[in-house]
Amino acid sequence: MVVDWFRSLLLTFGPIGLIGLSYVVAAPTPVEWDSVWDGIAATSGSFPPQLSESPPEAYRREASRIQARLPDSWVVINHYPFLLTGNLAERDLQRALVDVVLPTSRALAIDYFDHPPAEPITLIVMKDDSSYADALGRLGHSGREEYAGIYVRRSRRLILNLSTGDGTIAHELTHALAHADFPRMPEWFDEGLASLHEESIFSVDGRRLIGQPNWRDSLLREALQREKPPEIGQLVTGNFGRHEPAVDYALARNLCLYLQSQNLLGPYYRKCRARIFDDPTGRWSLMEITGSKDLSEVDERFRRWFLGRPITHQAFHDNYRGLRY
Repeated sequence: MVVDWFRSLLLTFGPIGLIGLSYVVAAPTPVEWDSVWDGIAATSGSFPPQLSESPPEAYRREASRIQARLPDSWVVINHYPFLLTGNLAERDLQRALVDVVLPTSRALAIDYFDHPPAEPITLIVMKDDSSYADALGRLGHSGREEYAGIYVRRSRRLILNLSTGDGTIAHELTHALAHADFPRMPEWFDEGLASLHEESIFSVDGRRLIGQPNWRDSLLREALQREKPPEIGQLVTGNFGRHEPAVDYALARNLCLYLQSQNLLGPYYRKCRARIFDDPTGRWSLMEITGSKDLSEVDERFRRWFLGRPITHQAFHDNYRGLRY
């Protein structure tokens, strides 16, 4: 009787236990993304997993390339995956790392990015316009002084004019981290997300970057009063920045700000990334995430939201300074 009862119990629950055990043994070990960026945010630091080469070697090679073209007196700070240098005093360079680069990177990782960069990202931080122009020339990028900062994708380098504010670092850093996580990111979304962070604040817990109104808003408000205003459909499916770059940037930034205000920006990023081969412009993902039947409906909802906001940056020309991001 006892034997029959035990056999019945084994036949009933044994397969379930075996399935559970098999799952535990065979289940893949997830990348602990939060722990990677928690480590980066800590002063001691920790290396992300699965690097193509050891960080010291990667740093050595990149530092050698940079130092060969820049003054020997410049301080170099290594904090994987970042390498910082520039004509700032060491304490100012350290402040840029601790107060801007690390917390920004961690917040972006929490909201959007699932894959840490596998190679060093170099930030060349210059203190003023003249030294910024000089650094651009030394590194082969003369003629781009109109930009507050640039990101050179092939070499994973950011060249930054710190006199334009910390937002320049956040903007270009978003590009560098996004390209590591989402190489095929649509250009309009790439620039919109980066522009969003050029004027942003941290949440109370420091885990999110929340976009704020900035000087681009007034530029977009003026454009929307035209007889033929810019449209979301043209932004998403057209050639970004080819006709009116400043207006395209303003529209892309505010579309991202709109999605963030609806708690849809993070979900849209991941949906766009997951479906990029079937939806290379991100249009279908945008319609789906907003519950819209077409891009015209997205445009209508966006305009209603944007024009209903209070005007906070009336004289954008005072802040624009002729600079571009």
